[in-house]
Amino acid sequence: MEKFVSVTNPKVIENLKLQISNSRIIDWASDFNKDAGISYNRLAYILDYWKNKFSWEKSEKELNSFNQFYFIDEGIKTHFLYIKSPKKNALPLLLIHGWPGSIFEFFDLIPLLTNPKDHNLLGCQPFDIVIPSLPNVGFSFFTDQKPMDLVEISNHFLILMKNLGYENYFVQGGDLGSFIASIMSKNDSKSVKGIHLNLLPLPRGLDKMPNNNEEKIYYQKLKNFLQFESGYQQLQGTKPFTLAHALNASPVSLCSYISEKFYTWIDHDGDLFSKIDIDKMLANITLYWITGCIGASFWPYYIRHRSDWPISKDEPILSPMGYSEFPKEIFSPPLSLASQYYQNIVMWSSHKSGGHFAAMEKPLELALDINNFVKKVY
Repeated sequence: MEKFVSVTNPKVIENLKLQISNSRIIDWASDFNKDAGISYNRLAYILDYWKNKFSWEKSEKELNSFNQFYFIDEGIKTHFLYIKSPKKNALPLLLIHGWPGSIFEFFDLIPLLTNPKDHNLLGCQPFDIVIPSLPNVGFSFFTDQKPMDLVEISNHFLILMKNLGYENYFVQGGDLGSFIASIMSKNDSKSVKGIHLNLLPLPRGLDKMPNNNEEKIYYQKLKNFLQFESGYQQLQGTKPFTLAHALNASPVSLCSYISEKFYTWIDHDGDLFSKIDIDKMLANITLYWITGCIGASFWPYYIRHRSDWPISKDEPILSPMGYSEFPKEIFSPPLSLASQYYQNIVMWSSHKSGGHFAAMEKPLELALDINNFVKKVY
C-alpha cells in the first residue's frame, strides 16, 4: 500500500478556465431540444459556474481529509479511500461507483455510514468503508496501464479487500458498481456476505413475453431507453478512442457529455441543482479532466459490447441481495424478473423519488437501506 494525497498544479486549473473562456457553444434550436441533449442555457450556466465559482482547491481539500492509498497488484495501481468508523462494532463495506461517477459521489453518504449516531441515525450499524476509484478512472488512471473488463475489476477488488485483511464484508454498488458487486459475490460468496444494489444489471433483451403488468411496463420503458437513451453505450462500446480524443481536447466537450447524464438520470423537475450539489458534480467532472481518464473509463463498455452478459439465469447470484429502487433510475426491473437472476433477495425497498446517482440524490435513504439490508443478513 502507498499513501496518497492529491496535489494539483494550479496551472492545470488556470489552463482549464482559460480553455472554457476560449471555447464557444452555439444556441441552436433552443425551443426544440428538450430531448436532444443538454441545452445551451443549462450548459452555459454550468460552464460559467465552473469557471467563476467552483473551487477545485476546496474539493481537493475535502478529498484529502480522507485517508487515501494506492493498492498495486500485477501491475494495476488502484486509488482508494479508506475511512474507518470511530465505533468498535463497525463492519467492512466496499462502495463501488459507476460511470460517469467517481469517489466524489459518495461524500455525503460517508458520514452517515461511518458515524450514524452523530447524524441522528440511532440504532444504525456503523461501517468501515473502502471506496476505490475504478481501475483506469480518476487517480487510478495511468496511460501505460492495461485496461480491465468488469470481471477483471471484480477479481482485483476481491484481492484488494483480502489485502486489507477482511475475510468477510459487504458490497454496495450502482451502475457499473452493481455489475462488479454481483460478479464479486458470484466469484467469492464466502467473503462477500451480501450485496446491496441501487441498479439491477439484468440483460436487456426485448425478445421476452411479459408475464404480468409490471413486466409489460418494464419492457416498454426498456424499449424507450434502448431507442432514445443508449447512444452513449454504442459510442463507448464501439469507438471509445475516437470519442475520448474529442472529450480530452476540450473541457467544454467533457462537461457537456457528462453533465447531460446528470440531467437525464437524476430525478428533478428542471432544477437539477436543487437535488444535487453542483460543486460535487463539477468535482467529479474536474477529476475526469485533470487525470485525462475519460477514454479509459469507457473500456468496460467496449469489452461488454464484445462478450456475454456477466449476469445470467444459468448462473444466478445466490448471495444475499438487497435492492433500493428509485423511480428515475435508468430502468427498474420488477421483482418477478430480478428473482430469476438473484435468488436470495432479502430486501426490496421502493422509494417515491430519486434516480441514478442515489448516493448524491438520496444519501439518507440509501444509508438507511444499506443498514436495513445488513441487519437482515448479519
